Amino acid sequence: MARIGVNVLDRSITPPLSERFLNMASDGFGAIVAAGIVGTIAWAFSKQLKQEGTAQKVVYTREPSQDNTKQALFGILFDALDSVSLPGLPGISPQDAPGFTASDPSYSEPTAPVSGGAGLSGLLNLIGGVEAPQGYDQVYGGIRSADQPPKPLTSMTVNEVLAWQDSIDARYPSEAAGRYQVMEDTLRGLVRSGQVSGNARFDRNTQDSIAVTLMKRRGLDDYQTGRISADKFAQKLSQEWASLPAITVDKKGRSATGQSYYAGDGLNRSHVAIDTILSAVRSI
Repeated sequence: MARIGVNVLDRSITPPLSERFLNMASDGFGAIVAAGIVGTIAWAFSKQLKQEGTAQKVVYTREPSQDNTKQALFGILFDALDSVSLPGLPGISPQDAPGFTASDPSYSEPTAPVSGGAGLSGLLNLIGGVEAPQGYDQVYGGIRSADQPPKPLTSMTVNEVLAWQDSIDARYPSEAAGRYQVMEDTLRGLVRSGQVSGNARFDRNTQDSIAVTLMKRRGLDDYQTGRISADKFAQKLSQEWASLPAITVDKKGRSATGQSYYAGDGLNRSHVAIDTILSAVRSI
């Protein structure tokens, strides 16, 4: 996540601000002076916040060194001042705060916005964005590095992708591949039915075409001709892509409240709000 209001310190020219404070704190007088400076900064920061409103906050996990109480105390002060940029004062990054490491911001169940505009491309972008945020070469995240594909998926043929999936199938709960996280059995079925060539490059165009084919299997044509509702089509899509929410009920028959159709299987969960997927479907 981009951090707002933080200037990068040039360590080759000026030592980190935290190091200068810690050196000052090496004797009693230096500690008093350093505390006074930090107190002044904190007062200025508080005043600025009152004028500008509440700033975006990033949560940090404090890990103070057990054998250095000074660093732990200064860490608390630097954590409070993190993300602050005051006129004439260099920004303080979490790397400058001794004994601290950054962690991901706290967040609730993620939801994905409709992206990529309206139409079928918008729906593809929504699904691909939550299934594989890293793009067309992404594979299931639980696969160890030793079992990763031998080269980028987009440079492999469909048959090569199938061979790789088959080689790891017994060791993992999923061998999902590509932007739409296509499983081996699904991909093999498309090849056997003649809907995709095994010799085709598993590139962007092929993967997008596969996704549209899977949508058609789930009722895309029926929806576009008015034979089924947006709710019913979206429900069918949730059975194809586990990151989408069930619209009516999940696989266990529970009423849909935003959970994945496959909720409770220990592997899948929804990353999209019901209103978001319905909006994307209705934009086709």
